[in-house]
Amino acid sequence: MAHAPPYGSQTRYYPIVIVVVLCAGLAVGAGLFWVPDADEALRGALPGQTMGEGFTTSVTCQACHPAEYDAWHGSYHRTMTQAASASTVLGMFDDVVLEDRGHQWRLERRGDELWVEMPDPLWFEQPADFMQRLRADWPESPPRFEARVVMTTGSHHMQNYWIRRPPAAGPIGPDDGALVQIPWVWLISEGRWIPNQDSFLRPPSSSLQGATTWNGNCSQCHSVGTEPRFTEYVGGFDTRTVELGIACEACHGPAQEHVRSYQSPVRRYLQYFRQLQDPDAPDPTIVNPEKLESRRSVETCAQCHSFGEWTDQQAYVASGVPFRAGDELHESRSVFRYPRDPEDPLLQEMLGSDPLALGNFWRDGTIRVAGREYNGLLEDVHLEASEFTCLTCHSMHEYEAPDAQLDPQVAGDRSCLSCHADFASEISEHTRHLPGSSGSECMNCHMPHTTYGLFSAMRSHRIDNPSVQVSVESGRPNACNLCHLYRTLEWSSRYLNEWYGQPMAELDVDERSIAASILWVLKGDAAQRTILAWHLGWDVAREASGGTWMAAYLAQLLTDSYSATRQVAYRSIVELPGFETFEYDYLAPRSELEEKATEATERWLGLFGPNESRPHLLIAENRRIDVDVWLRLLMARDERPLAIVE
Repeated sequence: MAHAPPYGSQTRYYPIVIVVVLCAGLAVGAGLFWVPDADEALRGALPGQTMGEGFTTSVTCQACHPAEYDAWHGSYHRTMTQAASASTVLGMFDDVVLEDRGHQWRLERRGDELWVEMPDPLWFEQPADFMQRLRADWPESPPRFEARVVMTTGSHHMQNYWIRRPPAAGPIGPDDGALVQIPWVWLISEGRWIPNQDSFLRPPSSSLQGATTWNGNCSQCHSVGTEPRFTEYVGGFDTRTVELGIACEACHGPAQEHVRSYQSPVRRYLQYFRQLQDPDAPDPTIVNPEKLESRRSVETCAQCHSFGEWTDQQAYVASGVPFRAGDELHESRSVFRYPRDPEDPLLQEMLGSDPLALGNFWRDGTIRVAGREYNGLLEDVHLEASEFTCLTCHSMHEYEAPDAQLDPQVAGDRSCLSCHADFASEISEHTRHLPGSSGSECMNCHMPHTTYGLFSAMRSHRIDNPSVQVSVESGRPNACNLCHLYRTLEWSSRYLNEWYGQPMAELDVDERSIAASILWVLKGDAAQRTILAWHLGWDVAREASGGTWMAAYLAQLLTDSYSATRQVAYRSIVELPGFETFEYDYLAPRSELEEKATEATERWLGLFGPNESRPHLLIAENRRIDVDVWLRLLMARDERPLAIVE
């Protein structure tokens, strides 16, 4: 039977394809696909379009690769950055007044346009008393202005909004081309506004933070081929970008040569038959991460999913990201490895300007901020010792669901067992848990939820074995105690010794007699407390640990000094039986937080069950908590300030 030679996953009539591709190319060149349905004012506020270095935009991919295009179009990569419109804005803008830290923002709709009346965010960049001594015209309070919302970022968990400052915004300065963030975030799952600085895990602050600009920071990963074009002597941006959002050419590289080459039917037929003969052969006109050498494939994702800096920051701010899919990442980017390479000058420079950013790492150098998976893989043997890539587990075009984009062909343990096949027939012998149970799932033991982001604990991508000694030395919780929350570190160490021959960990009295989860909740730093707050509501851990005792400790976390920790604790406590109707606002005044924590404790006491009395949980049979030990542990809490920079 004759084979139809489509270039892509669906058959097409090629004369039509040629016309479509050519028309699409012409349309893109004319900017017709740049911001659909945008008026001229909106176009003028957004970055101008550039087609430098052979880019063509995702529109040119659609005709020949419709299935792949549709999968991308349904992903959160595409909607990471969008022009603001009625169809892209998720937040409530109908005459909303927001108040935070003594300041006010007014949101409204004007026909199809979204507007905000707000204090000038640049005023908060410098101390007012210092600026007033420096400049006689510096205002005592932030000047206010009106601005149109022109762009959004995010569409999965949260959505942020961006403006251009008016041409004449008063003594602070005029519009400098920067897209500036409104310091409020729309929390999608809860349908509410929250202050931007309370959406991150960072130390409490009574003052507003300064302006966040998209052009010279967010643009490097939230768009394609963006050139910030910051000019020092002008003091502003003239930003250009190929495409808003994370689109095809972010992963496949500039496609101009590819599009031009396959306008020829002969070339398409030849490539089709070459693929039949050698499906793994790369196409020289385009980058396909699936056909790259494994390290290059991973680095295609790592250009964004890593914590580091571009080696030449000045060149980046002027001309954009130097990396293109298929390049060697180390030639243009320094990926931070703390403490393995503590003298990295870019790391030292970053810590000098923001020492709190060290909170992104556990003490052993394992990354603990979500979205920076490559840093975890760098500490993992798989990257060096195998053909392991991001595509071993994930798929960009055939994913199971858009949130994690996991490949359904290797879902569950199949991605692990494809290499570790010797365990396939003896899972229980290896895990010492029942087949099909959560304790026999590879990732629960080897990729525990020890990274933080978006009010959630997420899986570590440093694939390693549970180790109590590592937990003691680095503070990084081990998988055993994140599931068996009511057990001590000694209990885990004993079983790891008996089952896998690990040396017994050196432990103090508390670590031998008090549940590890309690130590991390009461004594731990902000990252430990927050990650444990999530696990106290995790259904897998609740099933393994039994009872409702978690509520007593989640109630404690409802008054934590870190607002993000309080929010995570609230999301967990409402997962417990008897707390489904419990109402709480993590941004409420301190007095109200304490009242709600008391209410939660009293509700827990009313639910007290037969398995709640366990000495290592500091809970006695008479429902009394060992207050002396509780307070002693609280007094020993690690209060060093940290920030996890997502």
